[in-house]
Amino acid sequence: MKRFKPLLSLGGSTVLEQAVHSFRASGIRDIRVVVGHRANELLPVLDRLGVQAIVNPNFSDGMFSSVCAGVKSLSPEVKGFFLLPVDNPIVNRYTMEMLQNTFFSTDFGIIYPSYKGMRGHPPLISSRYRNDVLTWNKPGGMRALLEQYENDALNVEVVDPGILLDMDTQEDYYQMLKYCGDIQVPSEEECYAIIKRANTPVKVINHCKQVAQLSCAMGSYLIRAGSQLNLELIRAAALLHDLAKGEPQHAQVGAGMLGNYPEVAAIVAEHMDICLNPNQLLTEKEIVYLADKLVLADQIISLQARFSVPLELHKNDSVVTGKIRQRLSNAEIIQTRIEQLIKMPLHDLWKADLGGQG
Repeated sequence: MKRFKPLLSLGGSTVLEQAVHSFRASGIRDIRVVVGHRANELLPVLDRLGVQAIVNPNFSDGMFSSVCAGVKSLSPEVKGFFLLPVDNPIVNRYTMEMLQNTFFSTDFGIIYPSYKGMRGHPPLISSRYRNDVLTWNKPGGMRALLEQYENDALNVEVVDPGILLDMDTQEDYYQMLKYCGDIQVPSEEECYAIIKRANTPVKVINHCKQVAQLSCAMGSYLIRAGSQLNLELIRAAALLHDLAKGEPQHAQVGAGMLGNYPEVAAIVAEHMDICLNPNQLLTEKEIVYLADKLVLADQIISLQARFSVPLELHKNDSVVTGKIRQRLSNAEIIQTRIEQLIKMPLHDLWKADLGGQG
């Protein structure tokens, strides 16, 4: 992630607060948070939340050392415990209640939530495994330990995709934001339904598809380089950027048709003429703007080739050529920034990822 997960924004609060809320919503009050790395930033948050902090001085030994610290803190009367990594914070109350009901009505010692046949977090583990945890010294941490007791495990099927959502990557984080409703983005299927309702011409749709492919390719490389981008937002905005093509001021008209998706509408509104801030990090808006300038019809071409024809066509109109040159300059600035971040020419990117076009 390259960012401190517990304090990332999520659902109007932070990831850590959402994790605590997941337990409290189902009536659980004994919540313990194991801290180590950057503990000084988390302790004030935990104090405000009124939950117990367990400081793990051995956090550099890995996640299992934190599991041990938490389990060691449990009193003898505790019958079982949930185990939830902070980057799996979105679990609904019904899931927690189903796990507890199953735990107290069966003899199984390890209860997993399962969604569409896939196990997720948090497992509910009997305290009879307390000593096993504290004495475990084999590779693989908690996962390997629990695998030794598969005959004592039970899956509980729940309708809760949140149990599978974690945050190992930037893309995972943005998927979680979308799940929590922080960013309103139409699915690809919804994008095509919007396009159909707008009677967008087929040749324009093909252009938009190519812009979306190129935008997402650039976005993926940038995310791997550490940029904080939302690929779903990029894809939707690229697919819809020419939604109203053929209408006067089509960028503004298209944006006006996307009132339910303000983040997408904002990108669509600026895909023709963008306002660049030299001190601002690249956003989804710049990615879609550049991709649109690199695609003529449904073919990827260079910026020079893309702008040479309109510049020649309007060479006797200084006002029009001024606007065209400004668009070219903006695109060149964005392209240079991207190439510096991903450490490769864009030509090599689309040659590798998009079948050698350009």
